[in-house]
Amino acid sequence: LLRVLDLCDEAMPSLHETLFAPREGWQERQPRNAQGSQPEVPPPPDLAERCPSLRDLYMAAELEWSEGEPAINVYTSDGYFGAHKDHLALTVLIPLTAPSTDFEGGGTGFWAGNSAVGEDPRGPPDLVLA
Repeated sequence: LLRVLDLCDEAMPSLHETLFAPREGWQERQPRNAQGSQPEVPPPPDLAERCPSLRDLYMAAELEWSEGEPAINVYTSDGYFGAHKDHLALTVLIPLTAPSTDFEGGGTGFWAGNSAVGEDPRGPPDLVLA
C-alpha cells in the first residue's frame, strides 16, 4: 500500500493538494457521503504541514477507507464487482496480471455526479478504463 501511495505522490503530485489539502473550497471538493451530504468538519489547519503527501496522511491515520478496504479483488472468468458507490475521493486500480496476455476483456466503469447517480446505476458509465 505504501508503494502505491508513493507512486501516486510521484506520478501525480497535484493529487494530494487537489483532494486532501485543507484550504478554501475543501468541503465542495469532497464526495458526498452515503446520506448524500457534504462533510461539515474540515481537516485541522496544520494538516498540510504535518502531512504533505498521501504516504504521510496514511501514516498519520488521516485517510478514510471504504468498509473492507484497502482490498484485493480477484476475478475469475466472467467475474465482476457490481456497480456501487465508495463515497470517497480516490480509487486506485492495479492490475496484478497483464491485459491481452493473461486475460481478455474487462474494465472498470465510473459514473459522474455523486448525488445524481444512484447506488446501482442503470445507464452506461461516463468513463471506462479497459
